[in-house]
Amino acid sequence: MRFALPCRRSFGYTAAVVCGLALCPPSHAAAQDASNFDPLFRDHEPLELRFAANFEGLRGDRDDENDERDGVMAILSEDGSVDFPVELRTRGRFRLQSRTCRFPPLRLDVPRKRMEGTAFENQDKLKLVTHCREDDRYEQNTLKEYLVYRLYNLLTDHSFQVRLARIAYVDTSGEDDTVERWGFLIESEEALAERLSAEVVEDRPNGVHPNLIAPEVAGRVDLFQFMVGNTDYSIYSQHNVVNFAPQGANLIPVPYDFDWTGFVDAPYARPDPSLDIRNVRQRVYRGLCRPGLDYAALFADFESRRAAMATVIRELEPLDDGERSDALDFLDGFWETIGNEGRASRAIERACRSY
Repeated sequence: MRFALPCRRSFGYTAAVVCGLALCPPSHAAAQDASNFDPLFRDHEPLELRFAANFEGLRGDRDDENDERDGVMAILSEDGSVDFPVELRTRGRFRLQSRTCRFPPLRLDVPRKRMEGTAFENQDKLKLVTHCREDDRYEQNTLKEYLVYRLYNLLTDHSFQVRLARIAYVDTSGEDDTVERWGFLIESEEALAERLSAEVVEDRPNGVHPNLIAPEVAGRVDLFQFMVGNTDYSIYSQHNVVNFAPQGANLIPVPYDFDWTGFVDAPYARPDPSLDIRNVRQRVYRGLCRPGLDYAALFADFESRRAAMATVIRELEPLDDGERSDALDFLDGFWETIGNEGRASRAIERACRSY
């Protein structure tokens, strides 16, 4: 269920006026016990899946209003495979365009009542991030975007869980050969809302007032986006961010869609011309100025996860050695910035935006 905030937002209102929501201190952002997750996201062992569907037809479905297409999903294991009827449809915006991705991102609709006892128990509709194009570089981009989600998981349980999968795509139209590539599944908004005991905030034309989000929570999102080199987001206009509303508490912004980050460095990613940077590898801090935000504590929290982040990157076996080194080197630039008081002040604290 999506939650529509009941009043009109104006960036001149005070926190006490805007929608009457109490500004409660945020819960600690420690990583959550995996036992609280649905089976699909309780571990990070890659799944082996096979989808049989009319992928030639799906590649032609480049409209938001396309209907679902029937298919079959096989969950593969050493003991064989189990088949389930599923429905597939294309999704997305930029990656949905044929000039961007020959193979579009997909939404998977599984038969919930029949998934008991499988990894997909409790699931219904899931986003599937695909390889975009057959070039190996695009598959490596997919793996690196998966890593971005995993890195954010290390910072907070207020994040979308993901599951890596090796997927065979069997085109039942007979037009194309079977393709086998890495992809990953993303926890649904509804599942995350249930986990957070919250409701999803509807997109609103006037945006979300900054005072409805605790400075520490917004600061964590903004610093993470700076870390991975992402400027293609907005907490307040909900661009590549979903806001969740717990009862009587601050909104919780949760970012997603990281293919335009410098960390991923997709071939099609371009920075907004207004930012005056040459490419997405150049970091720009996009956070709002938040009086009282303890940047030192925020930096220390990130630094405490540094070793765990490096381990996640090093242990992703399908990632090429060159891409692994690039990912670690890119993060090193961030660690050097927040570890230097003067540099951190210039690039982050004094670079914040007014509202």
